[in-house]
Formats: sequence, structure tokens, C-alpha cells
Amino acid sequence: MPVMIKFYMVVGRDETYENVIRSVVTEVREKFKGSERNVNATFIRIKPEAVDTALNALSMPESQIPQNLVYLVKSMKQDGVSALPALIINGRKVYEGQLPAPDVVRKTVMDEVVTALSPQAPPQQPTQVISPPQPAPQVPSIPQPPAQPPTPPTPLPPPPPVEVRQQAVEITRPEATVIEKPQAPPAPTPLSSLPSGIKIVMGRPDDCRNCIYYGANTGVCLLFGYKIVNPTRPPCKST
Repeated sequence: MPVMIKFYMVVGRDETYENVIRSVVTEVREKFKGSERNVNATFIRIKPEAVDTALNALSMPESQIPQNLVYLVKSMKQDGVSALPALIINGRKVYEGQLPAPDVVRKTVMDEVVTALSPQAPPQQPTQVISPPQPAPQVPSIPQPPAQPPTPPTPLPPPPPVEVRQQAVEITRPEATVIEKPQAPPAPTPLSSLPSGIKIVMGRPDDCRNCIYYGANTGVCLLFGYKIVNPTRPPCKST
């Protein structure tokens, strides 16, 4: 299972951290080249003039969120992001708001990724030490006193006659007890993960692949419902 990195960044301010994360991804991919273990990074770029609007929209009802920020706000709520920039690794928020120095961020990301990709060693079983059997302690024999001749038993008087009475016995069969087996709770529905490699650009970009409403798998504009033939010529720019 690949390691998923998501970095919410402000354009023109956080490019240094973006380059640090990209270098870690490149190094890790080269280290684990040829194996099924991999790492994917998603960089969500937000323009400075849209930062306050996006953060304020986190507390708005969904019906009041601007259409161009719906996808971004849903993603931030899912990852628990309330400040920018923010670094998410495998769904866990590592950094948010003011980030430490780039070299510290690089070491943290590298440690997180390598730990997630490295195979876990099975726990060692404790060695059981078997003690040799201990010899039973010797108990000195005690001399027994000489046996006395047995005393003849005293004859017992005959027992009195016993009167036997028959009583009706009512047998009650226990009722069968039905134990209902508790039903297992329904399995939680996993949160939908964001697609890898998504790039968010505010406004109408010149390339549909940079637009948040472009479906990369279907090739359809989610805003206007167009089938995109050439992503480099957005229909919304030609009107």
C-alpha cells in the first residue's frame, strides 16, 4: 500500500517546503524502486487572496460555501485542516500553520515515509527455560507400634421397622432459554480519499487538468457537464 502525502500550501509562500517534499518523494521512490511499496504526493495550491475565504468557509453551512471552494473546503474538513500550510501523511496531520525549518520538515517526512514503507519485523517470542526435575525429598520412615489384637465387635440391636410412604412426585421440565446472538455493528463507511496528484488553481485555468471541476478519470467538466475533448482548450474559456 503506497504512502499518501498531501500538502496544503499557499502560492508564492510555501514553495520551499513543496520542493523539500518532492525531493523526499524522489529519493524514496529510487530507494524502493522495483517493489510494490511506493509514495504519492498531492500538492493543493491556494492563492493568497483566497486563503481567508477558504478558512472562513470551514465554519459555513455547505449551502453557503462558494461553488469554487466546495471541493477544497470538503477536503480540508476531511483532513481536519484549520490553518495553512498543512501537511497530511496517510490521513494523519503532521504539521499545520507555522512550519519548522525546511531541513526539520524533510527529516520528519523521510522518517514517516520510510517507517510506513519498511516491513514490520515479527515480534520475538520469549525463550522458555525448562528446569530439570528436582528429586523428591527423602522422608525418614517412622517405626510403627506393634499391632494390637482386634477387639471383637459389639452386636448391634435390630433396626426398627421402616414405614415406606409413596408420595406423588411432580416433574417440571425446565423451559428452553433462547439466547439471542448480538448482531455485529455495521462496518464504518471509509471516507473517500482524494485522488493522487490533484492540483487546485483558483479561477478558470488555461488547462482543464488544473481545474478542480475536471474529472481526470471521466474527462467530463463537473461544473458544466461538458465532455472535454482537448484539456488544453477549456470550453469555458472559449465563450
